[in-house]
Amino acid sequence: MDRRTARVLNGVLALCCLALVFAAVYPFTTVDPHSKNPVDERFTVPESDEYRASGAIVADSETALEFEGAVTADGGRYLFIDEGAVQTEQYQAAPGDPVYSRIIVADDGSNDRQRDQIQSDTDRELLRESRTDDAVTFIVKQDATDLADEVSGAASVVVRSLYLVAYEREADTAQAATVYKPQNGWYEGSETYHVTGATGQVRTVGDTTDVRSATVTWGLTKSAGTYAELALVRLTGDAPKTYDLSFEFESGETTVSRPSWVTDDRTEA
Repeated sequence: MDRRTARVLNGVLALCCLALVFAAVYPFTTVDPHSKNPVDERFTVPESDEYRASGAIVADSETALEFEGAVTADGGRYLFIDEGAVQTEQYQAAPGDPVYSRIIVADDGSNDRQRDQIQSDTDRELLRESRTDDAVTFIVKQDATDLADEVSGAASVVVRSLYLVAYEREADTAQAATVYKPQNGWYEGSETYHVTGATGQVRTVGDTTDVRSATVTWGLTKSAGTYAELALVRLTGDAPKTYDLSFEFESGETTVSRPSWVTDDRTEA
């Protein structure tokens, strides 16, 4: 092999090595999760005078948020939220009526703080308190507000969590819907993160961004701006963290029943 050929081969090898180094240090691309979904095209909660909705966010098999809510045309509202250590059930007969809440708190030492928060709120009245071996239940009456805002707020938390990744859009003419599928890749938020194993779909109403249903899963590794950081995080921790998101929205006639615990009776703990 002559010297010229050797120099060329050495140069090629050097470039290959340099490329491998850069591949380890820098991701080839990072994607803003909203770059494919501009602000005016992000997923939204449908607007309806009467509907029922439910959804959940589960992280590594632990429920971060689960909700079920209903708003009726004649004014009845209902909302149940499970946040793991705290479960809150609310009922309102009509807008302008008091909102009744049943708050179940795991007996982990935070019950006194929860009671103090209720009693210090001039808009709320503690009606009853009961205790079991592992939980404390508070029955609370709150001044008039529109519980429908709380129902749509809980739905928005789940729908906005879908923003975390970008989606590929597919039309579904048979169902008069648009299907979006989550995409793997690098993303830029407050920090760079990496998404793998993205599966499932989001279905919207017709050609709108109003979400009719969603069932998606992905693995997320935070603090991973490069391939080297990604490997290190996975070697030294339990990343990626698996997220399961689900959402259902059904508009149309629905009913809300008054729960048996909704009374103005007052008893001491």
